[in-house]
Amino acid sequence: MAFLDNSGDIILDAVLTEAGRRRMAEGNFKITKFALGDDEIDYSLYNKNHASGSAYYDLEILQTPIFEAFTQVNAGINYGLLPTTATDLLYLPIMKVNELTVITADTRAIASSGSSGMFMVTDSSGDSSAAIRTVLSDNSINSINGNSPQTCVLLETGLNTGQGNVPNGTAANRKSYLAANGLIDSRLVVFYDSRFFNGVKGLAKNSGFSNNGQDNALMSQLILSDGSRASIQSGLDNYAAAMILGIKNQIVQPSSGTDTEADLSVISGPKGIVAAVAPTINPGLDAEYSLYGGETSIGGIDCKFIDTTIFVQGTSTSAQLQIPIRIIKLA
Repeated sequence: MAFLDNSGDIILDAVLTEAGRRRMAEGNFKITKFALGDDEIDYSLYNKNHASGSAYYDLEILQTPIFEAFTQVNAGINYGLLPTTATDLLYLPIMKVNELTVITADTRAIASSGSSGMFMVTDSSGDSSAAIRTVLSDNSINSINGNSPQTCVLLETGLNTGQGNVPNGTAANRKSYLAANGLIDSRLVVFYDSRFFNGVKGLAKNSGFSNNGQDNALMSQLILSDGSRASIQSGLDNYAAAMILGIKNQIVQPSSGTDTEADLSVISGPKGIVAAVAPTINPGLDAEYSLYGGETSIGGIDCKFIDTTIFVQGTSTSAQLQIPIRIIKLA
């Protein structure tokens, strides 16, 4: 890895990946698409008070040294730029975890485990009666389970403009600010460590997440369904990808009463989609706990754990989120 001197002309440094070199050797190499990113741009260097005038506002940015091009797939762009024709965008969607512990008849969305900020995934292999979930429950610790009873991490996307600010979270603003500009993710890519998980569950098509526009009553049905495997590369060793659905987020600003949509949603503006993530454990994890994890005690009960991270990215907006996960099992 090295830097390129960017103090003079603008540099275009391009290299071929392994797939590109293979196609060139086969004689069928052709560039059909490209992507742009701003990973190396420090926008705080933009100086509107430059003594030499507006032509020099971005001089420090243009002269900042940049990395050589990477050959690894997806290693060069972590924050891709959006292809959009809109010239008046003031806000871009973000992705957040909803930790408001929303309970429905079918699925419960959980909060992280206390101050650790981690989400517990139970490995009950070898337990005669899902004892690890009982241990966590007895100690008021929530856990993720893609099977019965279903629990998940609930995600939301949208414009987090701030409670009471403009644009607010109305259905009309969702349409004009998000839908009209192609800023709604109908699908999300989930990257997970295949050493520990064999897949990820997301929301089924017949799920729903809405409120009564008058009294703010929750009208929600979250049903989990297996995500589909995807061939997208993350650039991370041992990571696989799955595609899950994004369901229309129909939480809107109530028209009356003192409650607000903030009681149900963590997006304080026009809302895009809601999604769920529930990883499924690889059966037979054993030596992995000593290789990659450690031991802890919960309520006086000895347990083994592995810490890992799940990455989620929108397919349209490129909004990203990292979910810290702790796989927990009785010792």
